[in-house]
Amino acid sequence: MYRVRRSVFARSFLLPLALLIWLSACHKWVPLEPPIEQAIAEEKPGTVRVTLANANPIGLKEPRISGDSLVGVVEESYVERGKVRRSKRTVQIPLDSVQTIEERRTDTLATAGTVIGITIGAILVFWAVTCAYDPDQIGC
Repeated sequence: MYRVRRSVFARSFLLPLALLIWLSACHKWVPLEPPIEQAIAEEKPGTVRVTLANANPIGLKEPRISGDSLVGVVEESYVERGKVRRSKRTVQIPLDSVQTIEERRTDTLATAGTVIGITIGAILVFWAVTCAYDPDQIGC
């Protein structure tokens, strides 16, 4: 009966942990290839990071090209009376003031490495705790 309970604990602990890590995933910013108008029209990125000529990065959601401007939604957070408030506003950025545009993509190799590393670490911790609790067990 002890072995069954430990197995259930391992599944109820390790599986959600691995799933959480996998869902959080590692991301990287990849520059969109020029011409920017064509890249945004073809790839339809959900979020882009725009670096302006003054080196200030801005995160834009739902980017699109309108005339000679890049249009998107900026989400801002601020504290008001002790509570965090969020607001959205649409901004237009002239294309000639844009230095780079990057799209956020999943880095599969980094994600796999993170998932494998943390899973192995969790198994080792679980094994160490189990062996500390019952050192006469097989494999300890």
